[in-house]
Amino acid sequence: MVSTVTPHTDMDPSPRVDVFLDPADMDPAAVTVTVHQISAAGDVEVRNMRGVSVLGGLAQTDYWVPFGVPVTYKVQQFDASGSELGYVLELVTQVDIGDGYAVLSDPLAPATAVMVEAHTDFGGQLRRSRPTRVYRAGYQTRALMGLQSLLEDVPLRCQTKSLADADALEEVLAGTGFLVRLMPSGGRLPLLMHVVVPSPVQVPVDVQYGGEWIQWDLTGTEISRPEIDVLVAVINYGRFQAYMNTLPDNTYGNAASIWSTYLDAMLNPPPAV
Repeated sequence: MVSTVTPHTDMDPSPRVDVFLDPADMDPAAVTVTVHQISAAGDVEVRNMRGVSVLGGLAQTDYWVPFGVPVTYKVQQFDASGSELGYVLELVTQVDIGDGYAVLSDPLAPATAVMVEAHTDFGGQLRRSRPTRVYRAGYQTRALMGLQSLLEDVPLRCQTKSLADADALEEVLAGTGFLVRLMPSGGRLPLLMHVVVPSPVQVPVDVQYGGEWIQWDLTGTEISRPEIDVLVAVINYGRFQAYMNTLPDNTYGNAASIWSTYLDAMLNPPPAV
């Protein structure tokens, strides 16, 4: 096989990129690798692809890819002692979604995600603050200033058109913070913006008449990107077990005949049941 990056635009659970690394493309002395995602959003070490073993190959998914811009994946290699062996590969792809939409997702539980319709004022006011003290001495006026903050009080007004999406958005909002992604045409918001929304407000538009349209008045404060790895994996043992339970022969031997190796299982996971 050859190393590849494969983009997906569907909400299963969100737009993403599957990354497969063939050990034949690595330095023979490479034992672990860190995969870098490089785009207009910066150089980011991909969560769950930092210091991971490349022996036998690597199959992982980037659930945090920015939309609407070319993204390059470069692989940083390390030997058994942890010494760097340099970079290999420059795998380029791009993930696009529809203009006027945004994907909100829990960065540590990628299955918790929803696509919403962004209102025209979504991200329409960008404000940063900094501590400032002004001093006057005679005819001179001087200012002492601290560091500039991340974005504050960002309007994230949006709407959902189904109760299922409304429930999904409530689950996203129930976390300690979430990732906002939209196309560059959506304004000047960061392509990968992590925010907290202290007081979300939902306004049912026609639910009382049997409809499912809900508007959401959200105001977010940008926070730093969480650096820990995924806490709730999308593909886990439970998913394999649930699938095997649907088969007449639910045995380890049958599972081994379907997936000959761990890498094969990661490349071809079972459907959710």
